[in-house]
Amino acid sequence: MKTLAVRMTADILSEGSAAFEEESDLELAEHSISANLKVIEGMLKSDPSNETLLILLARSYGGYAFGFIEERYLEWKEKDPPKAEHFKHRAEVFYLRGKDYALQALKQSNSQFEAALSGDFETFENALLGFGHSDVPALFWTAYNWGNWLNLNLNSPEAIAVAPKVERMMKKVVELDENYFFSGPHLFYGVYYGARPPMLGGDKAKSKMHFELALKLTDRKFLMTHVLYAQYYAVQMQDAQLYTKLLKEVLDAPDTIYPEQNLITQLAKKKAQRLLAAKSKFF
Repeated sequence: MKTLAVRMTADILSEGSAAFEEESDLELAEHSISANLKVIEGMLKSDPSNETLLILLARSYGGYAFGFIEERYLEWKEKDPPKAEHFKHRAEVFYLRGKDYALQALKQSNSQFEAALSGDFETFENALLGFGHSDVPALFWTAYNWGNWLNLNLNSPEAIAVAPKVERMMKKVVELDENYFFSGPHLFYGVYYGARPPMLGGDKAKSKMHFELALKLTDRKFLMTHVLYAQYYAVQMQDAQLYTKLLKEVLDAPDTIYPEQNLITQLAKKKAQRLLAAKSKFF
């Protein structure tokens, strides 16, 4: 009976996430997500293989780390390095938690995948062939969380070693559903290719292509695309005009441009404001 109750509640929580995404008050959203994370983890203990809860936790930890914790790291990076390092560490921890939850769902779906993770690249690619459209959420949130952890540790040997497998996982998502989570796979690649030097797989032309695709596929309404485009492509290319244009488009956009994604809109506006104020540091 307890397991049945957990599964029914898990479905309600998953469907109810839409209300959270519509929230425009960032402070309320932050407090809500941090509290809900432990509630969901408590439910998972009663039903450890519940895929709905695993994906909800992966998505929530990733969103919490990106929207609030990593943002504080970037805000304090130059003003107070020790304080910034504290938030960087927290973001890393939460990204890895999110990755592990999504990875658990993948391992349940494909018994060969756990061994393939530590195997050679050919074995890993062959294991990915066993995933289908129903595995897109788990694949995406594994690669998303892992990829964001990589971006915080670009020069670490561990990050360099695992990056090709993370990139290949997201490629599988592109093959199955490039539109998943507001063209999230294209955003991933825009950042992935833009943040890295060529010797580590960076490719500015590919970065631009993926950002432009993400803008097109979301009708330019998902404003976080503009922010990441400015942060990871325009800065690297030293294109101050593009940088300003993208960020001003975010700040000038109506708050209701995407009512179903009010939270992302407000997060994008906050990040755009910070990046525009810091323009002289990048150019």
